Amino acid sequence: MGSKNRIAKDILPIILNGKDEYNCYVEPFVGGCNVIDKVDMKNRIGADNNEYLIEMFNNLQSGVIDFPDSISKDLYDRARTYFNNGLSNEMSVAMIGWIGFMASYNGKFFDGGYNGNYKKRDYVAESIKNIRKQISDLKDVKFICSSYQTLEIPEKSIIYCDPPYQGTTQYNSSKNFNHTAFWEWCRDMSKQGHQVFISEYNAPKDFECVWQKEMTTTINHCGTLKPIEKLYRFKKQKIGE
Repeated sequence: MGSKNRIAKDILPIILNGKDEYNCYVEPFVGGCNVIDKVDMKNRIGADNNEYLIEMFNNLQSGVIDFPDSISKDLYDRARTYFNNGLSNEMSVAMIGWIGFMASYNGKFFDGGYNGNYKKRDYVAESIKNIRKQISDLKDVKFICSSYQTLEIPEKSIIYCDPPYQGTTQYNSSKNFNHTAFWEWCRDMSKQGHQVFISEYNAPKDFECVWQKEMTTTINHCGTLKPIEKLYRFKKQKIGE
């Protein structure tokens, strides 16, 4: 849900224009890493406030935990129980993260039900296969569990934000997201000399849309929407500065 994999090729040439003038590429809402994995910069930071997600990626990098290549409904239910009740003696945070993100419908971490099979298509197996292929492009990413507000960002960075979209269904970890505070933070980061880009459907008037495209988005196995994805930046910025 909310994956930017389909639009990464469109937005990255804009985001990375003049990248040699910047010290680091930062994603404060790294999610499924479907943009940062395609960024060719020496220093990359992927942050998220979901500790299960960050522990999962840190362990995929290190290979310390041998994550299973198949996830049954029973295993999913047990992991969800540990997650909901705070019982983790049997499963590590990273393992619960793996099961929750790989096997939850639309990637909605234990909030959308078990994905399973649909019309002979194994969505769980597809998720696992895709992330196994992806991890080789994430070896040098520094993963940090942090909110965007407390994240330490290196001087003169390119910041790409894919926050919870206003007016859409949210993950448990992003409910009650303060959009007003977020946009103010983006202004502050821009004024500090960072190059800041934001994916959203709408933005305050002092942000300009630099790219847009109609997308087809699956809301369930039987329905779709066609929202217009947009990329914004603070108006006082110029690409390449």
